[in-house]
Amino acid sequence: MRLMKEKITDFFHSIGLFSPLDFTDPVTYFIPGFILLILGEIFLYQIPQKVFTKRLIKDNVSSIGLGIGAVMLDFGMKAISLSYFFWIYNHLRLTDIFGIKDFNDFFTLKWHLDHWWLWLLVMIVQDFGFYWHHRLSHKIRLFWTGHVNHHSATHLSLAIALRQGWFEIIYRDIWYIPFIIIGFHPIMIAMMHQFNLIFQFWPHTNAIGKLGWFDKVFNSPSNHRVHHSRKVEDLDNNYGGILMIWDHLFGTYKAEEKKTTDYGIYHNIHTYNVFHIVFDEFGNMIKDIRNAPTWKAKLGYIFNAPGWHHNGKDERIATLKRELKEKKIN
Repeated sequence: MRLMKEKITDFFHSIGLFSPLDFTDPVTYFIPGFILLILGEIFLYQIPQKVFTKRLIKDNVSSIGLGIGAVMLDFGMKAISLSYFFWIYNHLRLTDIFGIKDFNDFFTLKWHLDHWWLWLLVMIVQDFGFYWHHRLSHKIRLFWTGHVNHHSATHLSLAIALRQGWFEIIYRDIWYIPFIIIGFHPIMIAMMHQFNLIFQFWPHTNAIGKLGWFDKVFNSPSNHRVHHSRKVEDLDNNYGGILMIWDHLFGTYKAEEKKTTDYGIYHNIHTYNVFHIVFDEFGNMIKDIRNAPTWKAKLGYIFNAPGWHHNGKDERIATLKRELKEKKIN
């Protein structure tokens, strides 16, 4: 096992990349807990509530399939992301205030106890970066092709948290570049991103109700049910990974009014085939680009919000919400 690890590490180093095996991924330590919680949700909530249906099982299985594929892709992308993170940190950083002076100290408990404030600051800036990554993944169709996979499940369960988009892995780390330039250490940003993902696991459930003040400050099952709802009034809300303060600040927070069972995307794709789930929206975008009559329209299908059409009905979420509001007024 050690020999294999050395060969993999040597391979990445030989092509000038950071080895992902040099990075201790905290997610790996939580996998047994994820499995236990998924089983607990099934036996303590879904079966007693009689919601453990064949469709839910299929959604769960396809989500786990997407998760396995994402882990494999993420292994390679870590090498690329951490490599350009370190290059930027070593050549372009503006300050050493938020860095690690002696990296050997990073592996001691004392350093972390002395720098608890730095971890808190990293959590805040990383979550801010995640908010904008998440929000733009809903607002720009090119990015939506990578994120839609996570939303195409028609149920909400802890297994759905594993339903990670494959294309999204390619671009998700670019949002942290400004913080690397400011001087935050790449390893701390990368680790906090993984801790953010770990935190986002538990809100993917119907088993937990509203949590009072907690819902207003942090991401929670109540907030995330709104985010995964396909009801027009709920779409494009609650983007925060850990904190809800960004949604409050930028006008995208929506409290849960009534627990929904209508999950998915505006036009559900009704498939459990992993590869269909991954490539469906990307294929639709390519088809729209090919059929667009002008370069302006072609670019529109890449950079406009999902649902934009150069002719025909405008199905962008902002338009659908405006039409719903006008309908209620009339």
